[in-house]
Amino acid sequence: MAYRMEHDFLGSVRVPKDAYFGAFTVRALENFNLSPHKIPPLLLNALLLVKKASAQANAKERRLEKEKADAISRAVDETLAGKFDDQFPLDAFQAGAGTPYNMNVNEVLANRATELLGGKKGEYTVHPNNHVNMSQSSNDVIPTAARVACLMAWPKLEAAAKNLQDAFSKKATAFSKLVKPARTHLQDAVPMTLGQQFQSYASAVHRSRTRMKAGFAALSEIHLGGTAAGTGINTTPAYRKTVCIQLSKLCGVPLSPTDDPIELTQNHNDFLHAAQSLTLLGTDLVRISANLKLLSSGPKTGLSEIRLPEVEPGSSIMPGKVNPSIVEAAEMAAMHGIGAMHAVELSCQNTQLDLNSNTPLIAFELLSTMDLYTKTCTMLADSCVDGITANAKTLDRYVRESTIVATALNPILGYSQVSKLVQEALTKGQSVADVVLEKKLLTKKELDALLEPTRLTQPNLEEGKPRG
Repeated sequence: MAYRMEHDFLGSVRVPKDAYFGAFTVRALENFNLSPHKIPPLLLNALLLVKKASAQANAKERRLEKEKADAISRAVDETLAGKFDDQFPLDAFQAGAGTPYNMNVNEVLANRATELLGGKKGEYTVHPNNHVNMSQSSNDVIPTAARVACLMAWPKLEAAAKNLQDAFSKKATAFSKLVKPARTHLQDAVPMTLGQQFQSYASAVHRSRTRMKAGFAALSEIHLGGTAAGTGINTTPAYRKTVCIQLSKLCGVPLSPTDDPIELTQNHNDFLHAAQSLTLLGTDLVRISANLKLLSSGPKTGLSEIRLPEVEPGSSIMPGKVNPSIVEAAEMAAMHGIGAMHAVELSCQNTQLDLNSNTPLIAFELLSTMDLYTKTCTMLADSCVDGITANAKTLDRYVRESTIVATALNPILGYSQVSKLVQEALTKGQSVADVVLEKKLLTKKELDALLEPTRLTQPNLEEGKPRG
């Protein structure tokens, strides 16, 4: 391989001759080889847009020559189109504050812009620090890019969660007349409909969507132009507002400059707010997946109240066995995301004085989890929930043979007497209704009216009617 020599204040660096990256990227490649993970694509795209917005803002303020600003902007457009995808090789786990990410992008854009102006790679007619990084620091660029990337990822996650919510709602409508036992402490409780159960899952996803919307909305406040510590050194007084307007136009997301860039340089709790909302969605996904596994357990020795779509053989040794594969995958993905969000929490806590340097990890975990949950919600809705069917005969048998209607007798016969009736029914293997009729505590007509199952899945008492 042919090389060119580049120099920084630490000495000489041998750079592949055809590479658009430079000395800083080579040093980072040598230092950080920790994982198979690279810069998340959306983070790279957002970082490129930050560079284009900065070039435009600096040109607007006549601090950067128009031809250099135009060359940087053109280099950004080419990179966004995928022309230099192989020029961003750095590990996701790297030096704090994402300086390697920032300099990798600076070098690629500088070398390409230099070529566009008639120069050669390594000559740096357009310089990585002096021009591409003008009015910037890794400390404001990387957090801003992370915020923009999350805002760009949010619509897909929101649409996938809405799709899952709608899938549960459709099943709630389809199952609205099917009465079943509610279970508390995994024991028979009171009647409910299968539709009510599925509507509760739809409502849970809706709540998570609402919380995530609020969590990610906070990321629209940026401190680009704060440079190293939020003070704005090496920028003009108007730069923060100008660059924010340019970036908002480029990324298509409404952004606003923060009132206190020093605070946002130190405090990454906006990222934590978003992470916590993702944790709530993950918690819902774990809980609902576990419930779907229980409800479909069997087919002969479990609850078997619903049937999940059969998507693959379930065993390498047991013929004909089918497992709840989709919900198992959803459960594992959700638990993985919850763990990742704990890493974000730790990253946000671990700020020293005037800078939180954990932004590469924060961005990686947030964007990876958003992508994972987008795919998980889509898989769960399309490959599982849409195809769920109810075992109506099983549900009917459970209602007839269980003691779940007993609670409805409390207002008439009192808790103590009903408790004895339930114990007697269980001992004799009879229904509670049969025991009540045997003891002539109520007539069959009274009992049928009182214990009609669908009546017991909603408020069932009349106002002002005294207790029996």
